[in-house]
This record gives sequence, C-alpha cells and structure tokens, in this order.
Amino acid sequence: MRVLVTGASGMLGCNLVPLLRERGHEIVAMVNRGSLRKRPWARELLDGAEIVEARVEEFRGPLEVDAVVHLAAVLRGPTMRVNYGGTVNLLREVRSESFVLVSSILALGDTLRERADEEAPCRPRTGYERSKCQAERAVLSSQRRGLILRPGWIYGPYSINPDILMLARLIKRGIRPVLVGKGIPLALVHARDVARAIERMLELPRWRWKIYNIRGPSMRTMDELLDSISSFLGRRGIEVPVPRTLVRLASHFFDVVRYLDLAPSEVPIDRLQKEGFRPRIELEDGMVESLGWMRSQGLI
Repeated sequence: MRVLVTGASGMLGCNLVPLLRERGHEIVAMVNRGSLRKRPWARELLDGAEIVEARVEEFRGPLEVDAVVHLAAVLRGPTMRVNYGGTVNLLREVRSESFVLVSSILALGDTLRERADEEAPCRPRTGYERSKCQAERAVLSSQRRGLILRPGWIYGPYSINPDILMLARLIKRGIRPVLVGKGIPLALVHARDVARAIERMLELPRWRWKIYNIRGPSMRTMDELLDSISSFLGRRGIEVPVPRTLVRLASHFFDVVRYLDLAPSEVPIDRLQKEGFRPRIELEDGMVESLGWMRSQGLI
C-alpha cells in the first residue's frame, strides 16, 4: 500500500513510518521545510521514504496514494489554519481511498468532564480543541473511507515534549511539583502503541465505527507519572504544591492544563479492542525509553 504520512518528522511519525515500512508499505513522508535539518534523528528514521517538503495547509497536488495518515498539527498559534485548514486541503489535493486523521481526546472539549466515549458530542472551548473538532467533521463528511483516532496524552522518544521535559528537569533539581491533585487521572499513551493502532486499522478491510479512542493499557495518575520520572532519575525530590492558576500561566504545561480542568476518570477503548488491538506499553517502561532518548540528546 502507498501511504502518505503527514507530520512524519514528529514523534508519532518517527514511530509510525519505520513500522509501516517494515510491513512492506511504500511511504510518502510529508514534512515541513527544514524540519529534517533540525531533527537529524528523523532523517535516519525516514530513510527509504519518499520525502515531500510542504506545509499541509499549503500543499498543492495532485498526489495519488492508497491511504492518508494525517498526523501533522500544532497545539498553539494558527491552530484553525493548520489543523482544520490543513485537513481540508489534504482532502482536496490528495487522492486516496482511505483517510486516517489522528485527532485528540481533547477534541471533546468540556464534554470530557462528563464522558469520554466516542459517541459523546464535542463541546470544544480552546482554539486547539475547535480546530480538531472541525477537522474531524471535515473527514467524516467527506466522500473518503474516513477514520478518526483519538489518542490521549501521547509521549515517547523522538520528541522534545516540553511537559515531560520540564517535569524531569524539576525533579532532577530536587523539586517534585504537586500539580493540584496527585490522583488526577491521565489517559497517557506511548507513541508506538498509537503507531501500532494505525497500522492495525490500515490492514482491516473495513472499520466497524468511524471514531476510536486510544490510550495506554490502563488509566494512570499524575502521581504515577511523577513516580516513573523519579524512578528513572533516581531522585524523588521535595514536594512543592503548584497552584492551579500558576499551572495555567506556565507556558510549557499546555497538555497538563486541560487535563487538570477536564480530568476524565476513564477513556474507554472498547472499540479498538473489538478490532483486535490492545495497547502494550506500560507507563514505567515507556518513560524509561522516552527519558533515555532525552538523555541521549543531552536534554536532561
């Protein structure tokens, strides 16, 4: 199968492209201009793929592939132009039978306070949430064989994740931030599990539903996340309470802020399991790999 992967030089793309190539797929990797110079590890991981340097919202075709796996997105700034506009542009400029959009559980917005199942209505509040919700609607209303995958908080190697990096640096300095509630639930998921889910869905002749959640093997807590970082660094640190207002103002904690506000107690993944997929990577093992990669890059 010939597959276009957008955002291929990002964390998820760097985990997905090698997996798809191992399965015998021909990959067209779309990356922003200059991104491979900034991310030398991505250049190696994308070896063997056809590289297209273009922004998703500006790409001009025609390009013909069997499937599109759309990963490219921004968390801040021109979210509507890139996340929504880029999706619409790809639907127009790329000819494909299937279109897989990797969205986010945060596309549900304020609904997450009540429920996180795939049938829940979206009530987005932030610009990022609105852009993801609108992108989902564009795919579902298109004439393509469309699929929405909604991961929780993705982590893993091949990305300078500012949230994880900041937490690791604080703990390394002897500070263990208590972000409002130790037991706040988190739907963490390793990038390689997301990549495996995408690969599984591409192989299926049909999908039972249009939207699928994905998280790790179980819901975890903020305290468990901090424990896994402390275990890797060999240092627990002194607990320092961090007020909610300060977390909102902290520029790095863009994922943590909304999870603190919404905190879904459960993100069900029954649909994916019925398709024969189960996530494998527990937080403790995944964090060893993620932080080990950061250490190899001299970040911690």
